[in-house]
Amino acid sequence: MEFRPAVLDDAVRIDRYLRARSETSMFLRSNLRAFGPCGGDAQHATQMWLLEDGQRLTGVLGFTTGGFVLVQLPEGAPSGSLRRLLGGERIKAILGESDQVTRARTALGLDHVHAQLDDDEPLYALDLARLRVPPGESRLRKAVAEDRKRLIAWREEYLVETVYYSPEDAIATAPGEIDAMMARGTLMVLELNDGTPCAMTSFNAILPDMVQVGNVFTADELRGQGHARRAVALHLQRARTDGVERAILFASGPAASRAYEAIGFEQIGHFTLLIFRDPQPVGAPA
Repeated sequence: MEFRPAVLDDAVRIDRYLRARSETSMFLRSNLRAFGPCGGDAQHATQMWLLEDGQRLTGVLGFTTGGFVLVQLPEGAPSGSLRRLLGGERIKAILGESDQVTRARTALGLDHVHAQLDDDEPLYALDLARLRVPPGESRLRKAVAEDRKRLIAWREEYLVETVYYSPEDAIATAPGEIDAMMARGTLMVLELNDGTPCAMTSFNAILPDMVQVGNVFTADELRGQGHARRAVALHLQRARTDGVERAILFASGPAASRAYEAIGFEQIGHFTLLIFRDPQPVGAPA
């Protein structure tokens, strides 16, 4: 077996394969839907390679323009194949099911490189028919231009607390990320009944059947009052009315896990977000 580059005619076959493994393939599925399987110049455009055993598709590897390696290789990959594909590239992150990320990191020779974030996070899923919306008077609405300054400040805190950015990197990164979420129309704000914004949430991958929740944050002074779980639940309630059937997310800690379990999420595995502080060069195989 050996990888081959995906072509446009592979898109339907790739989507079918990834859809059967959606809980650990949402970044790949979302990028495939947005940009196709052959890469491009857009920020998240992804070059994909297919691993086949005869006519059977056994794995998909993606590499984005931002330097993110996306793995869906449940049966592993031939020795040296990842370095042959990605030798000379610079890797910013590896994302995927935890065991697969561990194997890919070793195969790429990056085991001893310091990671800015190396989180083996609980992976949660929810059939939206079983969604439980906490009672309350707070309201969810789309983020608007007047929210931008506040949301950038919240995003800076999120990046420092959750992704371990330096304050300087968070300040540089947050505006662009908030602007991108607002442009996609996915960033939502929960506000109290007096109109005070108290939390935000977003979807970082959206497909007709499934969404991936991300960027959940509650203002420091309002934590511990159930605002995050209500924000996520109200957002998913909207998605359900649009026909979405299932949601996934990664929990960043015990408090987050409790919040998501309270609205119906159940842990189904682990997902690793491995992010390097600086892009790492990959050497060719020996």
